[in-house]
Amino acid sequence: MKNLISKAFILLTVAVLLSCSSKKQGVDNNADKAFSNFESVFLDAYWKQYPSSAINAGYGKYYENLVIPDSTSFAGNISFSKQWLDSLNKISINKLDISNQISYKIIKNQLESDSWYTSVFKQQEWDASVYNIASDCDNILSQPYAPLNERLIILTKHIEHAVDFYRAAFKMLHKPTKEHIALAIQQNLGGLSVFGKALNDSINASKLTEAEKKQLHVNIDKTVKAINGYVDALKALTTTKGVQYRDFRIGKKLFSEKFGYDLVTDFTPEQLYEKANADKKQYTEKMYRIAVSVWNKYYKGQPQPKDTILLIQKVLDKIQLQHRQPKDYFSYLTNQVHLLKKFIVEKNLFDFDTVTPPIKVRLMPEYERGITLASADFTPPYLKQGSTYFNIDDLTAYEPKKAESALREYNDYSSQILAIHEAVPGHCVQGIYNNKKSPDVVRSVFQNGAMVEGWAVYCEEMMVENGWDNHSPEIEMILFKWRLRELANVLIDYDLQCLNKSKEEITRILIHECFQTEAQAAEKYNRATVSQVQLCSYYAGSTAIKSLREEYKKKMGKNYSLKDFHEKFLSYGSSPVNYIRECMLK
Repeated sequence: MKNLISKAFILLTVAVLLSCSSKKQGVDNNADKAFSNFESVFLDAYWKQYPSSAINAGYGKYYENLVIPDSTSFAGNISFSKQWLDSLNKISINKLDISNQISYKIIKNQLESDSWYTSVFKQQEWDASVYNIASDCDNILSQPYAPLNERLIILTKHIEHAVDFYRAAFKMLHKPTKEHIALAIQQNLGGLSVFGKALNDSINASKLTEAEKKQLHVNIDKTVKAINGYVDALKALTTTKGVQYRDFRIGKKLFSEKFGYDLVTDFTPEQLYEKANADKKQYTEKMYRIAVSVWNKYYKGQPQPKDTILLIQKVLDKIQLQHRQPKDYFSYLTNQVHLLKKFIVEKNLFDFDTVTPPIKVRLMPEYERGITLASADFTPPYLKQGSTYFNIDDLTAYEPKKAESALREYNDYSSQILAIHEAVPGHCVQGIYNNKKSPDVVRSVFQNGAMVEGWAVYCEEMMVENGWDNHSPEIEMILFKWRLRELANVLIDYDLQCLNKSKEEITRILIHECFQTEAQAAEKYNRATVSQVQLCSYYAGSTAIKSLREEYKKKMGKNYSLKDFHEKFLSYGSSPVNYIRECMLK
């Protein structure tokens, strides 16, 4: 690491000298070139320091390294951030072009965030769910960065010290939260599937020597025992008298700081909370007008309730009865993805080849279950091959009552919005653009949550605006219900983490003010207890994107087109929206 930093310092010194000798004012091409070199050295050092992040990014190096989560490694992370921030601060940001200024800011925020998470937030001490090697192992096996034999050998090395990993992880926990213990147990048990039949089939199909196969099987057995041992130790904690637990609530100060690092938005938490409360009234009024217009369709001859909320809920009750059965849900969403691809080609909303993008619908991996019904997995930024996945939880594994409640929430109309959000043109399409069209890998690997989630929310409304489902009152009713759901994310996140509101109060907001089903409310409450700030990213990001679109439309005048806005916006990777705004309105 010292050699890498020394090399970076030399590059920075050259950049400073070149920029001082230049007679140009403002942007300096020599400084930009030196910054590009600095960026390459920094990223390689970063992936070596954080090999798990290298695996997620598809970097292809350092995959065999498994960092043991002890006090030494966490101290090393803090030192790493400090040294590279010192190097970065020697660069004059004003000498860089606006594109590199964005990358500079992203790197700075990432290093400051890493340091804050370890030294101030100290998530490693109380969140038992951060310790899970299943996802990294799955990526080592599935990413197309090397032939199968090489991937299996890398896996052998990666899991060689799994016992040390989980032993150190449990030792690191100090006053953990009960909620994160439960999540850690569920996800680690789910992660055992990575080391099951599919892996064994891959080993049998490989050309490893018998000695290599034997060593891999030995390491797999040790890893499975280590995972089960960690799970057993966590279970024992929950039944041991006198164990002290931390409240899952982080409080206003930490929430505000995390909000700043995670979202990089112009909003404060309080401003976003106030806006969400104000917008809740607006969307409720829109839903009421639609409910009145379709009342006779669903309740012909029956008097309308005088209570606004009751009237909306009764219409929603009828719409929510229109849903698939658990066994048909997966195929229904798969078909929706095909229809959405066709729609955005017909409407000319993107340049992207939407006929055959590498987007696959699959059952959600077991180690990812327990938080949401659906999700998206991007192809890692460094990999130009591979698929982007639209993950769906297996509803056939639900108890009947839970499945029925979930399907009412994700009825035929709501599932269309879900497919827009997660797949096309939401997360999956944005993920593909993130990898293929961003000119700088920094913007692809250090992804801003508000931009990523905000884009998916923006797409929901954009698609309906452009005629998805022919502006049916049902799709618009459900769209506004989703708006309430997304702004409710802000309300309950802040209510729980900062205002100490009870589960009963949160449930009332979700069910009686934002029209969520019991299953959705239970899932969202659980999610809000094991995450912080992330729920705010949806509304913060979508609000910023819609505002930027209007400003860009004014700037372009007669030359404006929606397709042009989408292409330009997505070309900046997963950068914070306010950074993208600087470029698009310059």
